[in-house]
Amino acid sequence: MPLTKSLLDKKWQFRQTTVLNSSTASSFLPVSQFPTVAHLDLLHHGLIKDPYIDVNEIETLWVNDADWEYRTTFPSPASSPTSLHELVFEGLDTICSIVLNGTVIRETRNMHIEHRVDVTKLLKKGDGEENVLELKFKNAPEFAKKEKDRIGYKGNGTDVHFGGPERLFMRKAQYHWGWDWGPAINTSGPWKPVWLESWDTEEGRIRDWIVRQEVSEDLKTAVVKIRGSVEGGKGSPISVEITDAEGSQVLVQDISVDSKGKFSADIEIRSPQLWYPFTYGSQPLYTIIGSLSSADSKSIKLGFRRLRLLQHTLKKEPGTSFTFEINNTPIFAGGSCWIPGDFMLPRMSAKRYRDWLELAKSGNQAMIRVWGGGLVESEDFYSACDELGVLVWQDFLFACGNYPAEKGFVEEVKVEAEQQVKRVGHHTSLAIWAGNNEDYMVAERWGWDYNPEDNSPENWEKTDFPARTIYEIALPEICERLAGDVPYWRSSPYGGKTSNDKTIGDVHIWNVWHGTMSPYQSYKDYTSRFVSEFGFESAPSLRTLHDGITDPSERHWQSLTFDAHDKGPGHQRRYGMYSGENFRFQFNPLSSFVYCSQFLQAEAMSYAYNHWRREFRGAGEENCSGILVWQLNDIWPGTSWALVDVNWGRKPAFYITKRALGKVVVGMERVVTGGYGNYMTDWSYPEKRDKVEIWAVNGMVEKLEAVLKLSAFDIGSGKEVELPEEERTRKLVLGGNKTTEITKIDIPSADKTVLVAYLDDEKTGERLARWITWPEPLKFVKFYKDLKVEATLDGEVATLKANAPVKGVVLQVPIEEGGEDAVFDDNFVDLVPGEEIKIGVKGLDGRKIETRYLCDWEYKEGFVL
Repeated sequence: MPLTKSLLDKKWQFRQTTVLNSSTASSFLPVSQFPTVAHLDLLHHGLIKDPYIDVNEIETLWVNDADWEYRTTFPSPASSPTSLHELVFEGLDTICSIVLNGTVIRETRNMHIEHRVDVTKLLKKGDGEENVLELKFKNAPEFAKKEKDRIGYKGNGTDVHFGGPERLFMRKAQYHWGWDWGPAINTSGPWKPVWLESWDTEEGRIRDWIVRQEVSEDLKTAVVKIRGSVEGGKGSPISVEITDAEGSQVLVQDISVDSKGKFSADIEIRSPQLWYPFTYGSQPLYTIIGSLSSADSKSIKLGFRRLRLLQHTLKKEPGTSFTFEINNTPIFAGGSCWIPGDFMLPRMSAKRYRDWLELAKSGNQAMIRVWGGGLVESEDFYSACDELGVLVWQDFLFACGNYPAEKGFVEEVKVEAEQQVKRVGHHTSLAIWAGNNEDYMVAERWGWDYNPEDNSPENWEKTDFPARTIYEIALPEICERLAGDVPYWRSSPYGGKTSNDKTIGDVHIWNVWHGTMSPYQSYKDYTSRFVSEFGFESAPSLRTLHDGITDPSERHWQSLTFDAHDKGPGHQRRYGMYSGENFRFQFNPLSSFVYCSQFLQAEAMSYAYNHWRREFRGAGEENCSGILVWQLNDIWPGTSWALVDVNWGRKPAFYITKRALGKVVVGMERVVTGGYGNYMTDWSYPEKRDKVEIWAVNGMVEKLEAVLKLSAFDIGSGKEVELPEEERTRKLVLGGNKTTEITKIDIPSADKTVLVAYLDDEKTGERLARWITWPEPLKFVKFYKDLKVEATLDGEVATLKANAPVKGVVLQVPIEEGGEDAVFDDNFVDLVPGEEIKIGVKGLDGRKIETRYLCDWEYKEGFVL
């Protein structure tokens, strides 16, 4: 009998087993779907309001603190004296007693662990008799508080950020306690599939199947490393078949199984097709199938690539590089951070994952960081990254807190980490495993007893930071044994004299927006070897806010409901401060707040991405090798740091980063050229910036022959400003995979002039890149009083033009037109006279387009539509 898997997804019911004031499901009701969690089932039956809407989060907090029971029945499978039957629980959230036919068969306390239970002797034997499976869940917060009291908290109880300190004592997705971008929805239930697996012990089955790969330095050969074990059977070999991306068979080879059921082999593949991030090449995937005669088989997709993390000294800057190298090519890893796609995780699907990752790729994002407060994601997530060519930075599941190192807790963590590395470790897109999110940074900030030079685990146990044993012993050992060529990094951030050392390792930059609330123009001062987290808040689209705030009287940026949908501490102060420093603004009506906050975020991203990408200067000068913004996605209709809101509303910052991470980029920076003497003028007059530096980034490996064209315009009149002839056009040869500094020129009447740079392919004339530099702060800029922006539509192409320089033009479908917004290939563009900017658009369906942009007249309106 070959191994069979029967999905147990039918006839499930649920009920609440605690008696609370808000008890609503005391009798069994059918579930909404399976897998599921209690919030989903209560929503399905109309027993709670949607916690994503209005202030319903408060009204549904009781669900977090309730206990729940799920049950189903299923028939016993066909059986023989040599049959073995296991129940497989891919994920239970979280404190659960599993009961089969009245017998407790497993107690669980970790939502990240798969459980397998031999139930051969417990299954009903009679014809037609149904087995009763019950899952009895206790609420996570109560259990976690008891664990905290049992283990004892070594640090100050305030040394936890987001949620209560009890979350640290429970192996459950940490964001379920709430975070600064989402509500507190602490779910409970069978969140992953449940199976009944049956097999014949005489025929056997494949128990472990671990496949890794290694590519030679000259890239001419690849080795498929296969390790595993067989349970039962008669010692039959494992037959391995490898086919290439086109489906052609590469080889078939048998691997012998030893007397202990172990097998291993290193299989060489000559002239392999190599896998690259999409910014550098294609993504061929081989199929590796292992079969134990006809009893069982395992199959995975595998790409071949040589991965290294380079940390060499730099030619002109202190410290060392932090550069991912794929197939001997240093990679600039631009992208974003990923938070879980939903609080109610069973709603996530392969399509939702794929759609989000395709969206990231459409924004030229070559790396996604999976944040440690969430999950090691679904197989669907990593498979999509493999196929799309998006690298993955994966945190282990610890975030912003002082975790315990009690023996039982550490052993639980080891089981969890080993399972997760085994489960997803073969994926070609994986680039790094990081031990946690910000735990070392928090240790430094709050003054824990932490000496990075003390390498004695015995001493760590006596300090208030004992979790070092997890990050510095347990996790590295598991990665060394199971992660193949994917490197382990102690934390994110980590490196140097402090965890946020700009010269070594990776950094999280939060002195803009948080911390000292530095101007976003200071991002250049925080240039680091690899920026794995930074961000700037903004509102979602007006449509998304209307979805989340149903009362029209609450649809303004100072309402209680608005505040409830912005979890960022101090956001009320920050919006006004950053806006007042930079441009004339108004925050009411709500549409104006959306535009202003999104304008700020986009300008901040522009400074960060363009300055930092400039610092990828070639061999020995990889002064910055990656930028991952916090964050790509949103989880509910709220205000956050996301580039794209929960309803797929692409913010202006998404388009800014898309252009900044393009294959070819031209950049400009106005540099300080003087002040006003030794008088008290520094605080009241901007510094003189009468010169501009110009550079270009060639993201292709091969060199590029290009032409740089410059022009300038007076902002107040729209008239062209003459530039010296030698500055207007110049031919360039741009080296591959690096930045080339081009020139530094004067700007005539700099405080009234915009300078425009175009970069064209010398051979084909194709426009490769474009950049406009403005005087700052923008609040001092005086726009042309008769400024006109014209938008025309021809099929699925919108054309923009203006009669004078204009800043931040956004195209959108008016909310009054109904439906979702259209999808634009580009947006949030600056315009100058004499040019036409064409933007692809889909999903208009006959509706109108409106434009919104920055201006300075008839200020009671604020913006012109």
